Amino acid sequence: MPPLSQQDARAALVADLRTRIAGPSAEFAEAGGRFVSLGVEVIDAALPGGGLKAGALHEVGAEDYRDMGATTGFLAALAACFAENGSGPVLWCQSAQPPFDIGALYGPGLAAFGLDPTRLVLALPGSATDCLWAMEEALRSGVFAAVIGEVDGRAAALDLTATRRLQLAAEEKGTPVLLFTGHGGGTASAAVTRWRIAALPGRIVPGTEKFGGLTGASCWRAALARVRGGAPGAWNVAWHAGDKGFALADAIVPAFKETPTVPAEARVVAFRQSA
Repeated sequence: MPPLSQQDARAALVADLRTRIAGPSAEFAEAGGRFVSLGVEVIDAALPGGGLKAGALHEVGAEDYRDMGATTGFLAALAACFAENGSGPVLWCQSAQPPFDIGALYGPGLAAFGLDPTRLVLALPGSATDCLWAMEEALRSGVFAAVIGEVDGRAAALDLTATRRLQLAAEEKGTPVLLFTGHGGGTASAAVTRWRIAALPGRIVPGTEKFGGLTGASCWRAALARVRGGAPGAWNVAWHAGDKGFALADAIVPAFKETPTVPAEARVVAFRQSA
């Protein structure tokens, strides 16, 4: 094979550099993973592939302990998005240890977020190590529409190696995995995205003002703190369970300026069920 000319060598070098620069996007395309739209154009545009990659690890953490319940709802919304695009059950590995000591998952609350409780498989691992093992085995089985696990971000077992194993297992089978890390600081991770969630006042159902206002769309401040091959950002979002999609909360009818007194018969059932 004749040696490359100087011009050909330069062209080859430029092509190689372009491939390296586009590395994350190229990696995603080669993996052939599905991408699930969140329903908000500006958020999808910030994510490589135009949505959350199905065969990938996504970390979700609460901004503060008081946001733990709201973050559980955000996770349920993401799980509903993935379940809508898959046929298998959803595995949720639940922890009762701090900071997840906020009550058990509640079927009617999950249903209100669009996640069918009959498709949910609950696991109760005894430790962070057991939870990570169960999540990885579930991913490698390839039978779940999504896998969710609750592991304190400060746990010694949750290191870079553990997240790499989850990422590789998710990519191998094309199954999304959502890792709820509580409200602690995140460590080094192989996750494709990392989210920080804070609660916002919920929206009201129009026409229910005389009852003090029934809660409609749930709202969060969703910060995409890190994304491989994308652009970090933060948005106020509302969840529409019927459409299985998010919307910018700023475009929704605002909540009450003052907190009304809500009669007992009009209150919404708690998302998590206390013991």
